[in-house]
Amino acid sequence: MERKSVIRRLGYLSAAPRASTRPDAEAGGPRSHMLGVMRAFAALQWQVHPFIVGDRVPRSWVTKGSERAVTAGFVRTLGSDLIRLYMSNLNARRAWQELAQKVDLVYERRAALQSLGWIFKQHGIPWILETNSPLFYETKAERKNVVLSDLQRQLEIQAYRECDLLVCVTQALKEIIIREAEISPEKVIVLPNGVDTSVFDSKGRHPKRIFDNFTIGFVGNLYPWQGLDDLLEVLNDLQTDGFDLSLVVVGDGQMRQEWESKARSLGLSNRVEFVGQVSWDEVPDYIAGFDLGYSGHVKLQIGAMYHSPLKIYEYMAMGKPVLASAFEDAKFTLRDGETGFLFPSGDKQALKLALVRAYESRVALPNMGELARQEILTYHSWTARVRTLIETVEQIFRDREQ
Repeated sequence: MERKSVIRRLGYLSAAPRASTRPDAEAGGPRSHMLGVMRAFAALQWQVHPFIVGDRVPRSWVTKGSERAVTAGFVRTLGSDLIRLYMSNLNARRAWQELAQKVDLVYERRAALQSLGWIFKQHGIPWILETNSPLFYETKAERKNVVLSDLQRQLEIQAYRECDLLVCVTQALKEIIIREAEISPEKVIVLPNGVDTSVFDSKGRHPKRIFDNFTIGFVGNLYPWQGLDDLLEVLNDLQTDGFDLSLVVVGDGQMRQEWESKARSLGLSNRVEFVGQVSWDEVPDYIAGFDLGYSGHVKLQIGAMYHSPLKIYEYMAMGKPVLASAFEDAKFTLRDGETGFLFPSGDKQALKLALVRAYESRVALPNMGELARQEILTYHSWTARVRTLIETVEQIFRDREQ
């Protein structure tokens, strides 16, 4: 069969009202992810036409404090759910009106209680849906930011079944979605996260150095699964043992108050700095001031760790080795002792030993960081990820036509 010409007009969709590309968006991970994917498509000569709801709502819906406002009690959370449901069909039809004549394919970032791509599929335009987590579980059990959880589950599974292709960021996530939604494995593509290597580049950056001694750094939302409580306890042990270590935490979230209190109770106030949320443009400068990046995810209540932590790629792109719990993404990306240090999740003694290894290797860390950046440039940039995605999608569609 003669090969069709390559599709080059993409509609990028996101229905989540708090996921925005604005510089002051509170949800930094979604912002980085959306911009990275869109810029990669553009770099590969695609025309990208976005419809991002979070860029269209009032600024107060996406800036600092917006998550706390949504989750501040049952009534507010329920109100947020109802607004999402109301906006869903409305925004789907708006997206169709704006993009119908401009796109040959739509790629959607999954949102709670809503989706946009279904209307394009109804009109014969392929719909690729991307999910970074089983939101039907995470919004109920971990984030606690949805009241209508049963409806959320129903709508999410319906979207997984109706889309043409589903992109999951890890194999663990793929297995959960296949099991819960009862869909074919052939429909699901596993594509880990990546990083924009032009943004996360130490050249021209001005390191924000808070401590003069050996500094471990963390960037991200402060959710329970980040494992910072284990790191604080290990830092306390190592301080007692005479190690000269400090920790800088960049980000905000539901665990900040508890973890700040824990640091004080452990006597680490002069060794730990909670910076809070900073503008997205400042994040690389803070990472430039770290000696070692931390990604200590722990298993979630569902019994697995299915995330693909953006922070691993961002640390490495900035030329920083990473101290990481040895889940799928970290093992896929890091080489233990060469670009980072791995430890079994939840094992504080193993974390302590890994951190001691990093500290004792501190003279070699800059060279390890250079190697880490080269790994990112070669294999893990958003451009490399999207190129792989395009090739995979085209092959799947060709096979379906045969």
